[in-house]
Amino acid sequence: MSTINSTSSSSYASSSYVSGLTDIDTAELVQDAYDTKMEVADLVEAEIDEVELEVAAFEDLQTLLETLEDAAEVLTSEAELDSSRDDVWVGKAAYLSSSDANTDASDVVGVLVDDTASVGSYTLEVKQLAAAHKLGGNTNADTTTGQSLSGTISLVAGDDHEAVDVEITEDMSIADIAEAINEAATTTGVSASVLKVSDDEYMLVLSAVDTGQEIAFDTDGADTSIARSLGFVEADGSYSNELVTADQAIFSIDGVEVTRSSNTVDDVIDGVTLYLYAEEEGTEITLEVEDDANSAYSAIEEFVAAYNELRSFIITHQAYEVGEGADEDAVLFGDSLLSSVSSAVYDGLSFTNGGDTYASLASLGITLDDSNYLVIDSAVLEEALVTGFDEVAALFSFSGNTDSEDLLVSEANGSYSGTFTIDIATDADGNITSASVDGDDSLFTVSDNKLIGTAGGEYEGVTLFFGGDTSQSVEVTVTNGLAYDLTNSLDRYTNSSDGLIANRLERLEEQVDDLEDDVEDITEDATKYAAELTERYSAIEAELYQLQLLREQLEALWGDDD
Repeated sequence: MSTINSTSSSSYASSSYVSGLTDIDTAELVQDAYDTKMEVADLVEAEIDEVELEVAAFEDLQTLLETLEDAAEVLTSEAELDSSRDDVWVGKAAYLSSSDANTDASDVVGVLVDDTASVGSYTLEVKQLAAAHKLGGNTNADTTTGQSLSGTISLVAGDDHEAVDVEITEDMSIADIAEAINEAATTTGVSASVLKVSDDEYMLVLSAVDTGQEIAFDTDGADTSIARSLGFVEADGSYSNELVTADQAIFSIDGVEVTRSSNTVDDVIDGVTLYLYAEEEGTEITLEVEDDANSAYSAIEEFVAAYNELRSFIITHQAYEVGEGADEDAVLFGDSLLSSVSSAVYDGLSFTNGGDTYASLASLGITLDDSNYLVIDSAVLEEALVTGFDEVAALFSFSGNTDSEDLLVSEANGSYSGTFTIDIATDADGNITSASVDGDDSLFTVSDNKLIGTAGGEYEGVTLFFGGDTSQSVEVTVTNGLAYDLTNSLDRYTNSSDGLIANRLERLEEQVDDLEDDVEDITEDATKYAAELTERYSAIEAELYQLQLLREQLEALWGDDD
């Protein structure tokens, strides 16, 4: 959108300024006439400025509402399987403590939990850490002398890797051999390095990539002569110089001993990954998995902050002083759309549900002050999240539940909230033939396995997914929640394609375009008129000049006799 700034005065520069024979300043007359025409343009430009202030105000309102909507979305879930949810109410947090005051639990065990973890308490004891197998070879005076060996050495460590025959030639030093082994390390699971034992002693060292896995040289009957020559194994196949044994991790959970080949364990407790750091036999580490109340508290704080920013905007644009009228900054004073937004938000904040303890914002310690800003009583909110996390979640978030594993509430984006029983009938092949509530089969439309609430009906917006194959009656409960309802309500205003604010902005911008066209037309008309006047005055001056010449000629003929 282009912008034309209003001006306090206009200027027209004549291309043919004429004066001299009369005392009339024709340029000033032209300018005055031009200015008179342009006074209308100045009024239109002032109107453009006012409309553009409205545009800026509605753009700010759009941003504030989108911020509030985003904050509300964090506090609600869509109608979907719990396993696919990612809202704040499914988050989990883990806490560790030690039975030994002198031992920091986080030095013994690390933990990572995801949303699928179940709330609970576990007692851990780490008895042994998993270790990577290491073997030392013969010592050498340097790392560059060829070993005079020819053949292959077969290497592998663990069932997740494959044996590879590494080619060894007579001119290869221990450094060359280490390099050759490392080229196949991703396949074999065995890496090599050269250890400087002293100034004149160097040792080739083999290490298993994974903990708890032994290095083997004789897989499928492979020749071990090169391995023996390098000093890794004896003639009987035993290890010559085992630097570190391939230990398994040994730990207990609630008294049950568990063995794993790795110190990272993610298959013992669902949704929990344990990182074993230190052996502390006899020290009990308590793991508490809880709902992530801290993240929920932060999300509620952000929601309150977003609302208060909007409230500040509303106060500014509703400012009025008796005898003085609306405040200069109250660009949207008396605007019906702003009033509608304000009412919709306040209605959303007054949401209540059937919760026993936490059924409203006020029950969470979140109340409106004298200026209708939200304030949080942190102690009350913290207590609510600790003692009634699920009930607080139900206050804010969508909840769709059924008493059958075969039926899922897959969508509920309408206004329905409550409980109903749906009777689902199937044929011999398990296909749905009808779905009715209280005997009325017109309330839901059947589409394959979906039951869709009929448009205009009581259950409009509710979509159910049926995974069974036999007829049954199922009780369905839908609770929208404060944040869920508010999100749907705000979308009516914030939708970028057909939202009320987008529509208003479109109309205002069209109005600005029309006004700018008016200014352009007025300016063009004023310029044309000034040019005509200039031409007219020039013609008059030319005629006067000719008359002046004639007069001078007559005076020359008959003298200066009036």
